[in-house]
Amino acid sequence: RVVRERYPVLAEAILSGASGQIRNMATVGGNLLQRTRCVYFYDVTSRCNKRAPESGCDALDGFNRGHAILGASADCVATHHSDMCVALAALDALVHVEGPLGRRTIPLTEFHLLPGSTPERESQLLPDELITHVQLPGYTAARKSRYRKVRDRASFAFALVSVAAVLEVQNGNVTAVRLALGGVAAKPWRAFRAEALLTKAPATELEFARAAEAELESARGLEHNHFKIELARRLIVATLQELADEGARK
Repeated sequence: RVVRERYPVLAEAILSGASGQIRNMATVGGNLLQRTRCVYFYDVTSRCNKRAPESGCDALDGFNRGHAILGASADCVATHHSDMCVALAALDALVHVEGPLGRRTIPLTEFHLLPGSTPERESQLLPDELITHVQLPGYTAARKSRYRKVRDRASFAFALVSVAAVLEVQNGNVTAVRLALGGVAAKPWRAFRAEALLTKAPATELEFARAAEAELESARGLEHNHFKIELARRLIVATLQELADEGARK
């Protein structure tokens, strides 16, 4: 109940992932550390730099409909498939870890790593460390939040694109905004550029579209996933507009 009331974006993200049976057995730490679902990663007959460094990436020239459009590299175009982590990124969550050298805190937005030339390294967690807990900030604007997910079927499917958004509007202008994307990169993609453009801007569809365009300026599609760029743009605008309309009615 606390999560539903204070962080609806997180509740919606959790409920949109996997199945009830899997969710009942899952852990927060396990969700953070789940491996990519790239088919080339799991097919041992395929080249995969994440599984076998310096072997190559068959996804680049293969069937790459579900792969990354942001933050990818010539060595890896896999995506991170967690729904929960996208919401946690939008909420500025903190990951607390502990190991032989002591305790440390890692912002969720920095916990997962982009592939670069070392796609086999997926997070900041060291081999001798454990996740002890995840902390959510006391962020009142988070009550005005949504998680929206586009997938191939209505349940038990990974996101083609997802959006976690927090939006607070006063007198027609944006006073607080947090935005993260899922299904588009090797980590939950925090849309910092879009947030900067929207802060103090009019809460209009035009401004939402401009911010989305700016955030996706660096997006690069592969042979089969160019559609994700437009899909992400539309989903950002639709999610923010939904929150703005809801705020205007209250």
